[in-house]
Amino acid sequence: MTAALFVVAAVILVGVVVVALGYGGELARDRADLPASDDLRTAADVANYVPPAALLGYHAAATERALALSARAIAERDAEIARLRSRLAVPPGFAPEPGSEPPPPGGGPGADALARDPSRPTPGAVE
Repeated sequence: MTAALFVVAAVILVGVVVVALGYGGELARDRADLPASDDLRTAADVANYVPPAALLGYHAAATERALALSARAIAERDAEIARLRSRLAVPPGFAPEPGSEPPPPGGGPGADALARDPSRPTPGAVE
């Protein structure tokens, strides 16, 4: 019985030495899936995104890619909002002079006079 234990111990010891010397093969590194460019387009996509886990925390490349995609989507939306706001600031049929800026939201120079005109009803006023 003790001879069998010595044989088993010797086999285990030889196996450990072989693996320690690098002849035991390697574990395959699992590559994390990076998010595609259209994976994070809505707020729900960003809220539901879970970066792949790594040994210590999250996979850095996948997390950085997700943050970059989110930042690009937000920048695109900000640009679209700015473009739409500038279209709202210019009345239809208004042709600004070249080099001039569009009127500020709420009207141009005569907006205060129109707002204070007593003959015009005030929106939301109770009589």
